Amino acid sequence: MEKIITSAEYKNHSIKKYKTVMADPPWDINQRGKYNRRSAESHYELMPVDRIKAMPVASLCEENAHLYLWVPNGLLQEGLDVIKAWGFTFRSPIYWIKPRLGLGNYVRNASETLLFATRGKAPVKFHAQPNWLFAPQQEHSHKPEEQFALIERLSDGPYLELFARRRCHHFDWDVWGNEIDSDIIIPGYPVPHYSDKAIKKEV
Repeated sequence: MEKIITSAEYKNHSIKKYKTVMADPPWDINQRGKYNRRSAESHYELMPVDRIKAMPVASLCEENAHLYLWVPNGLLQEGLDVIKAWGFTFRSPIYWIKPRLGLGNYVRNASETLLFATRGKAPVKFHAQPNWLFAPQQEHSHKPEEQFALIERLSDGPYLELFARRRCHHFDWDVWGNEIDSDIIIPGYPVPHYSDKAIKKEV
């Protein structure tokens, strides 16, 4: 449902802290020309890297937390820069292996990269997880549902998905994004619609 967020509600909103954040930003990767019809910009509004880096993600997380950041294969350095800007330390890549070839300027992409990072003292719960998952490719930018099981196997909740496009049915994930009723308010980053969960009224 749509909610109008007032300045007072922004000011009085108590921010929930998360132990695990997963983000799939709409990276501005300048895909134009020959493949324009399939480019990211034809599907959703893109966000410059500096704008992504400026997001107050650190304030959304507990002192000991995990971060999972989806990044295009051509923007790995930018992904590492975002991780640092958000107050995390990069630990390992996790590769989504796809059954079909995609696009690519030099080699054809058949994978996407999920960067895993930590801050504070936040060990993983499961130590036998390989750094890849195999899952079918779906519509543009739709990441595999298998990601949630992998993340929950390694990391504790509460969980938050940033730039979400649909709700996860695994456990209790909060969501935020332009295409969904968002459960949290991020000052400076308004979205069109908020859920009832976004506003915690004083009792």
